[in-house]
Amino acid sequence: MKTHNLIKIFETLEKRVLSNSYKAFKLLLIIMSTDPNPVHVKELVRMNGTSAMRTSKLLDSLCASGLITVIKSADDMRKKDVTLSNQGRKLKEILENADYKIKN
Repeated sequence: MKTHNLIKIFETLEKRVLSNSYKAFKLLLIIMSTDPNPVHVKELVRMNGTSAMRTSKLLDSLCASGLITVIKSADDMRKKDVTLSNQGRKLKEILENADYKIKN
């Protein structure tokens, strides 16, 4: 794996995400991997390995960065769904660019 590719990925994320913690980046990448399908906040807590409160703060940061949207679930109004915003999809395209692909 080429280290400079990882550095480019983190630099790109750092420029666009208000919280530059690894857990915020990981959470964003999880949301990107589910796109275009929404993911429940409860699932994100489990997948990201953070508490519900920490996950909520990270989601707030990603919302403030304009990368995701959080809405009440259509199936259950007590739950919240998270999806990428248009800005988040643009960032996803940038990260999927050939220059960022990690090669062994």
